[in-house]
Amino acid sequence: MKLTIKDKIHLHPSIWMTILLSVTTGMFVEMTIIFAIVLWHESGHAFAAALFKWKIRRITIWLFGGVMETEEHINKPIYQQLLVTLAGPIQHLFIFMVLLLLSQLSAVPDALIDFALIYNGRILVFNLIPIWPLDGGKLTYLVLMSYLPFKKAHEYTIILSISILCVLFSLMLIFHAFLLNTFVLVTFLLWENRLEWKRRLYVFQRFLIMRRTASKNTALKKLIPLKFHSQTRLLDVFSSFRASCYHPIMIVDHHMLVTESVCFTLYFDQGGYRANLADLIKQ
Repeated sequence: MKLTIKDKIHLHPSIWMTILLSVTTGMFVEMTIIFAIVLWHESGHAFAAALFKWKIRRITIWLFGGVMETEEHINKPIYQQLLVTLAGPIQHLFIFMVLLLLSQLSAVPDALIDFALIYNGRILVFNLIPIWPLDGGKLTYLVLMSYLPFKKAHEYTIILSISILCVLFSLMLIFHAFLLNTFVLVTFLLWENRLEWKRRLYVFQRFLIMRRTASKNTALKKLIPLKFHSQTRLLDVFSSFRASCYHPIMIVDHHMLVTESVCFTLYFDQGGYRANLADLIKQ
């Protein structure tokens, strides 16, 4: 049975705590509005991903937002990743127009319209902050990935994200703006970035594995030759690979040209994890 997008939506346990608190504090309607905005935002990402036939594993809705998990997105064309990322923030413009229409029709109390407008704007602005895994962080990552190798772009994105979070945390302490919800949010994002940093080598290996499968088709990829000496390790060669680009590899001191697939065969199939380009020449 084929699963639809709604079947991929999962609620984080924090949502149930939030619902309980909203009922006991008389804020259930307001919390429902925030939940609907977040859900519509994530649906924008999901429908754009489905349009490009990405495999969506799950969409997790949590206390402060949501996360869409997809398979093999790191080797998708950058324009696809850009459109899928922007599809979420664009939904806030649609929500804004719907709220203005409801206001003109007097179909909803003005207080709820004002509340929805405020939080629609806040969620939009918050998501555009260049912090991973927010949309702003992903846009930063895509910009860096357009000019830098995949490994560096991923690492620099996390470093920038953690730096911004540390600055925000410091400002909270300096100006005594120590709100509980803000503290929880910043702490959560710091934890997520810590986990992303710890798994950066795994992400890089996944990039290489999926790139190996896709490297046979170079028709849609920009060709950028890379030059190395024969003593360069394969892992260092791979660290120079850019997404959406195919790299013929020139061994300058031997005037020799090799393909990515040859390097991948030595590294993955023959266990050459410590091999260098000179080992290719010996074969």
